[in-house]
Amino acid sequence: MSEVERSWDVIVVGSGLGGLTSATRLARTGLKVLVLEQHEFAGGYAHHFLRKVKGSNVVYDFDVALHQTGDLKPGRSMHRTLAELGVLERIGLNQFDVAYRTRGPAHDLVVPADADKYRDLLCDSYPEQAGPVRDLFALLKKVDSVDGPNEHTLALMGRNLKEVMDEHGLDERMQGVFATLWGYLGLPPSKVCAFTYSLMWNSFHSGGCFYVKGGGQALSDAFVDVIEENDGRVMLRTAVEGIVTEGGRAVGVDTVKRGSFRAPVVISNASAPATFEKLLDDSSLAPDDRKTAAELPVACSIHQAYIGMRGDAAALGLRDRGYFVNPTYDLDAEWEASLRGDYRSQGCIVNNHNIADPGHHPPGRSVIHVAMIADGRHWLGLDEDDYRARKQELEEHLVDRLAEHIPDVRERIEVCETGTPHTMQRYSWNPGGSIYGWAMSTSSHSILRSQPRTTVPGLYLAGAWTFPSAGFGGAMTSGHNTAGLVLEDYEGRPAAVA
Repeated sequence: MSEVERSWDVIVVGSGLGGLTSATRLARTGLKVLVLEQHEFAGGYAHHFLRKVKGSNVVYDFDVALHQTGDLKPGRSMHRTLAELGVLERIGLNQFDVAYRTRGPAHDLVVPADADKYRDLLCDSYPEQAGPVRDLFALLKKVDSVDGPNEHTLALMGRNLKEVMDEHGLDERMQGVFATLWGYLGLPPSKVCAFTYSLMWNSFHSGGCFYVKGGGQALSDAFVDVIEENDGRVMLRTAVEGIVTEGGRAVGVDTVKRGSFRAPVVISNASAPATFEKLLDDSSLAPDDRKTAAELPVACSIHQAYIGMRGDAAALGLRDRGYFVNPTYDLDAEWEASLRGDYRSQGCIVNNHNIADPGHHPPGRSVIHVAMIADGRHWLGLDEDDYRARKQELEEHLVDRLAEHIPDVRERIEVCETGTPHTMQRYSWNPGGSIYGWAMSTSSHSILRSQPRTTVPGLYLAGAWTFPSAGFGGAMTSGHNTAGLVLEDYEGRPAAVA
């Protein structure tokens, strides 16, 4: 590697969507950007893995995390961002009129993606709750009416979702229905920030329900293409072991096997705890950032089975793209079960990826995910035998949940890979296998997360651990925002890409 290639304008540690978005925006302004990724695929949680059926040429392509994403209607924030960065033109989108199906002790609803149609469905199905439902949906529309904070968003920031639902008079069943998506944020209504929930809810019900054709990997690869077409580089299998500082400012990174690289700007897409406690070379730096990272709560992890099976899952009984199964309306009890590691008392989501991405599966076969939130503490520090035994028990349970829809599924399964919090921690370096960075609570949402502009000059954060939040949309918004701060600090450029 030549000496010129050792020096860059910006180095990005990690190729999650936050890092890729930052790198893309900066590369398009003419800066020389290097992205370093320890895995063999770019994308972080937005990547795929392949599994071949033994003794055959059948290969299943599993999307690690993407079930659906939002805000991609023309004029919406993610649509604008991806168009601005030259990524939108490189991907295809499947849009859905149905957001998901939700089933609980006293309801079974196919939920429209359109907010007004969803409101009307609830009012028609439960006329005694029509007034509360209309009032709550009106509030959500006001929250979504303008970019940036308004009086309605500010009123929700310090309150949890249950307080808001109680205030509007939603009964227990209606709260369970409306809060179906709480697993997408990893906290039950009594703990999740109402403002954060409203953003996520509006991203789907006002911004549209979409799946990227080819899945999360197709989205990540589109970012990589733009970066490299603008003279940047994405290096895979290149683990960073340290962020190097001189005179109290970031000046580059050291890698495990490929030596050192230098740049006046380092953007860490690694977790905030890893950035400050493991990567930053001087432990005396960033005391305020370290303190924040030590005090904020870490979000949950996930249990997820990736299943490849013979037959058309829709014809066999799983006719819904995303099917939330809720065993109780006591969502705090379900949350407590996850903290105990009692996954048998939890709800789950079953996803039929053949419907999400038609044709992206082996002929005559189906790709299915079964997932539920998890507490990572139950999966770390186990010896190998204990871990394998627990993982096998979990896998059996997740397959049982799929068998509720497809009774003979065990005879049809050709591939089954189960991910645990240990799996998520191994590949993401996130403590406890967190899938959302910091928890989305009233004390750790949006502006209360680790700041993207750290107290170490030249060092920035991008991704789920910083402003504004996690999820595909949150991570990309974070990366775009962080790149804007870099341009302001080092280039004096306007916020928008020219």
